[in-house]
Amino acid sequence: MERAFEYHVIGELFGVSRNLLEDISFVESALIESVMNSGLTLFDIITMRKPNGGVLSIAIIGESHAAVHTWPESGSITVSISSCKDAVSTWRVFWELKRIFGARDHKAIELRSGILLLERAGEDLLEAII
Repeated sequence: MERAFEYHVIGELFGVSRNLLEDISFVESALIESVMNSGLTLFDIITMRKPNGGVLSIAIIGESHAAVHTWPESGSITVSISSCKDAVSTWRVFWELKRIFGARDHKAIELRSGILLLERAGEDLLEAII
């Protein structure tokens, strides 16, 4: 398989303590720790409280970004990570977040992007149809 330009992990973490999901300092620290433990380069982080009491935290990294949105009412977190480094470090951010928040369950997918990669996928799909 060709190397992607970007690796994206999009997922959700479930079964997280409401107290953690509402703790703005904890959420920001968890995102910083997960990015740093994954070997990615943290440039900046923006964190804010949402009207529902949850927290939105976005890390701007040298390789792209990582973001978490907490949903205290359902005990869950939505996660979006994008990196041009590799799939392993991108997934590591997700697994670190799961560990730090003590999530009981998760769902996640990986997407790979890049013009050449997408063109190749389109050619392969076209060949499969014909």
